[in-house]
Amino acid sequence: MSKLDAFIQEKQQRSEEWKAQKTAERDELNAWSDNAILTATMEPNAYLHYLDVQADNPRYSASNVLLAMEQNPEITYINSLQGWNALGRSVKREETGLKVRVSDPYIKDGRQHRGYKIGRVFDISQTTGKGTVPKLTVRENTPEMDTALRKLLDLSPVKIVTSTTTYEDARYDPASQEITVSANLTDCQTFTALAREIVHAQIHNHGQYPYYSRNECALDADSVSYMLCRSFDLPAKKPDVSRIATSFNDMDAQDRRGVLDSLQQLFRRMQGEIQREVSPQERKQEQNRPVR
Repeated sequence: MSKLDAFIQEKQQRSEEWKAQKTAERDELNAWSDNAILTATMEPNAYLHYLDVQADNPRYSASNVLLAMEQNPEITYINSLQGWNALGRSVKREETGLKVRVSDPYIKDGRQHRGYKIGRVFDISQTTGKGTVPKLTVRENTPEMDTALRKLLDLSPVKIVTSTTTYEDARYDPASQEITVSANLTDCQTFTALAREIVHAQIHNHGQYPYYSRNECALDADSVSYMLCRSFDLPAKKPDVSRIATSFNDMDAQDRRGVLDSLQQLFRRMQGEIQREVSPQERKQEQNRPVR
């Protein structure tokens, strides 16, 4: 064997070892992801914990939040190395981070495809520094709350009316495609109830979703409303998760992941729209933040 042949063989071996390593890492991530999804959609406390972490990390997909939780159930706020540095915090030298999926588009046969690579995020407990996680707080009877409520009205796909006689805080009527809100609520109560009913209306989608029923969609709507309230530091009752296992019955891990990802995307869209209106400065910061 010539020296060049030996070099070629060494290169091929390194390439094969690299591919095997990457395949093993992806298989590991897939196993973690499936386990995290199944746990969160079968155990009530795990689902509520997921909602808290997701609400505090709206930029991250449900899949990546659950992946990070699977590696460290105690996480609160996660960010990339660059993200923490921008906030005035440094990752501790001994920390290796938590593996997540990062979008990695590529070109093949002249067409763009969407793939992913393995990236790392770090919980705030893995960092040091005086920088803090920015938190947008909305309070009762403030201009910020007025702006948030106005934006909610804009986000509603159906007409909203108020009533002084209704016995409910708010309710979406799929027949009339109208949301009725009690006029006797506080601002915080109005925000919570209206957000929930807007989600019901969005799921129904003007009757385009033929399987809509209030009972079947209650957990989804309550979950999005709860995350939205928590993200703005508003008091909100935790969703009833006593039937969590039944709600996801007969779904495989991929379908369960799809449900949670769709709820995260709906929450993120509403949260982002309100945040940009309430805090114009946040709008500028958001443009420079990567989404995972």
